[in-house]
Amino acid sequence: MKTAERIVNAAFRVFFRICFRLNLDALKQVPSSGPLILILNHPSRFEGPMLYVFLQPRRITGLAKKQLWKRRTVGWLMKLWGAVPVDLNGLDRLSMKRCFSVLDEGNFLLLAPEGVRTNNVSLHQGKSGVAYIAFKTKARVLPIVTLGFDTFSRNIRRLKRTPVQIIVGKPFEITLDAERLSPKIRQELTDEMMMRMAELMPESHWGYYQGRIPAFKFTRQTK
Repeated sequence: MKTAERIVNAAFRVFFRICFRLNLDALKQVPSSGPLILILNHPSRFEGPMLYVFLQPRRITGLAKKQLWKRRTVGWLMKLWGAVPVDLNGLDRLSMKRCFSVLDEGNFLLLAPEGVRTNNVSLHQGKSGVAYIAFKTKARVLPIVTLGFDTFSRNIRRLKRTPVQIIVGKPFEITLDAERLSPKIRQELTDEMMMRMAELMPESHWGYYQGRIPAFKFTRQTK
């Protein structure tokens, strides 16, 4: 790790400890080595960086929208962290190839299946790219959700620390036995992966998945 990244990561850890109350012990449930796909909900700009800096020294690569590279400071940070730029319309061939390489090298790939920052606590329907990556690589998937980051703006105005709950689920694997995925099955697998996250949240946060009964035919939990 470069000196600049060590300094930046340390600064982010200080920021998170000052501004938030985090149950960081939950991250001890994350395996120490990969390959592993981490999937998380994305209600704010904080959950990705938080996981990145507190899961070190694991080698983690996240995805971020291409537009961030156009901003001088944020673009520099994305390059420093080795993030993969993706288009809002989905993963292109080059981005997909980089995701495969991360997992082939035994590292961690951090994905937000919703594809965009939702700016609220409710889950949006997941984009099917995450299912394709999991299916093609056969890497285990670990769902992680955070609850509370959405209240940061209100709390910081009152000079209050924001309580954030980190919930780590059980790793699971894709059991679907097929040579290729049809668009319909790909979306069904994506929705099933989203339900693995939804199970970790209050049902009032399920959003698009509200009212669904969890049923898992394409995935199974592992140790």
